[in-house]
Amino acid sequence: MSKNRNPAFFPVLINLEKFPCLVVGGGDVALRKVLSLLEFNAYITVISPRLCKPLTKLSVEKKITIIRKPYSKEFLEGIKIVFCATNNEKINQTVFQHCGEKGILINSADNPALCDFILPANVKRGNLTISIASQGKAPFFTRIIKKKIETFIPPIYSDIADFAGDFRKKTLTVSKAKSSKYKPMMFKKFSETNWEELIKRNGKSKTKHHVQDLLKEIK
Repeated sequence: MSKNRNPAFFPVLINLEKFPCLVVGGGDVALRKVLSLLEFNAYITVISPRLCKPLTKLSVEKKITIIRKPYSKEFLEGIKIVFCATNNEKINQTVFQHCGEKGILINSADNPALCDFILPANVKRGNLTISIASQGKAPFFTRIIKKKIETFIPPIYSDIADFAGDFRKKTLTVSKAKSSKYKPMMFKKFSETNWEELIKRNGKSKTKHHVQDLLKEIK
């Protein structure tokens, strides 16, 4: 396989609770990385001699661990994923080299050449996550698409996603679910329901009953 081809980044969702993360840098870019990671329950260590105030606040709140020192290879011990967020090209290159030696995945802000993976723009509605990427070619465009999706998928979809998860779980407990025709029929019934209207009219707690009503209707 040719090594001269442009990288094609494969989209994947990772359970970050199993992969301790290190963020190198203490400024606004590092803050954005940290806030994004916290949305997905990551264990985060930030290393930088200087930190912006919001990062210091997150440390005081015990949401992240901070090391107020310059980067050193020793701090990669036990780390699985690194996010390099400095404006120092020499440090970025050094961290990239060290991660390569240790087999640690690294993302370097705004520098795809120093990345094993890139970060998509995310629209998160509870358990529903929609990710948009341009293979690192045009991040500004992914932000434009993200804004369009945020308008199209309002926050109420967080509740609908919860109902969908509950509906699927209960569907799979029904003996008929083993039938190749039954599950598609059930999920079609769910998709035809105007959940947004039901939640707005009845509230989330009352709308929960509609999940059970659908199951009874098809049984």
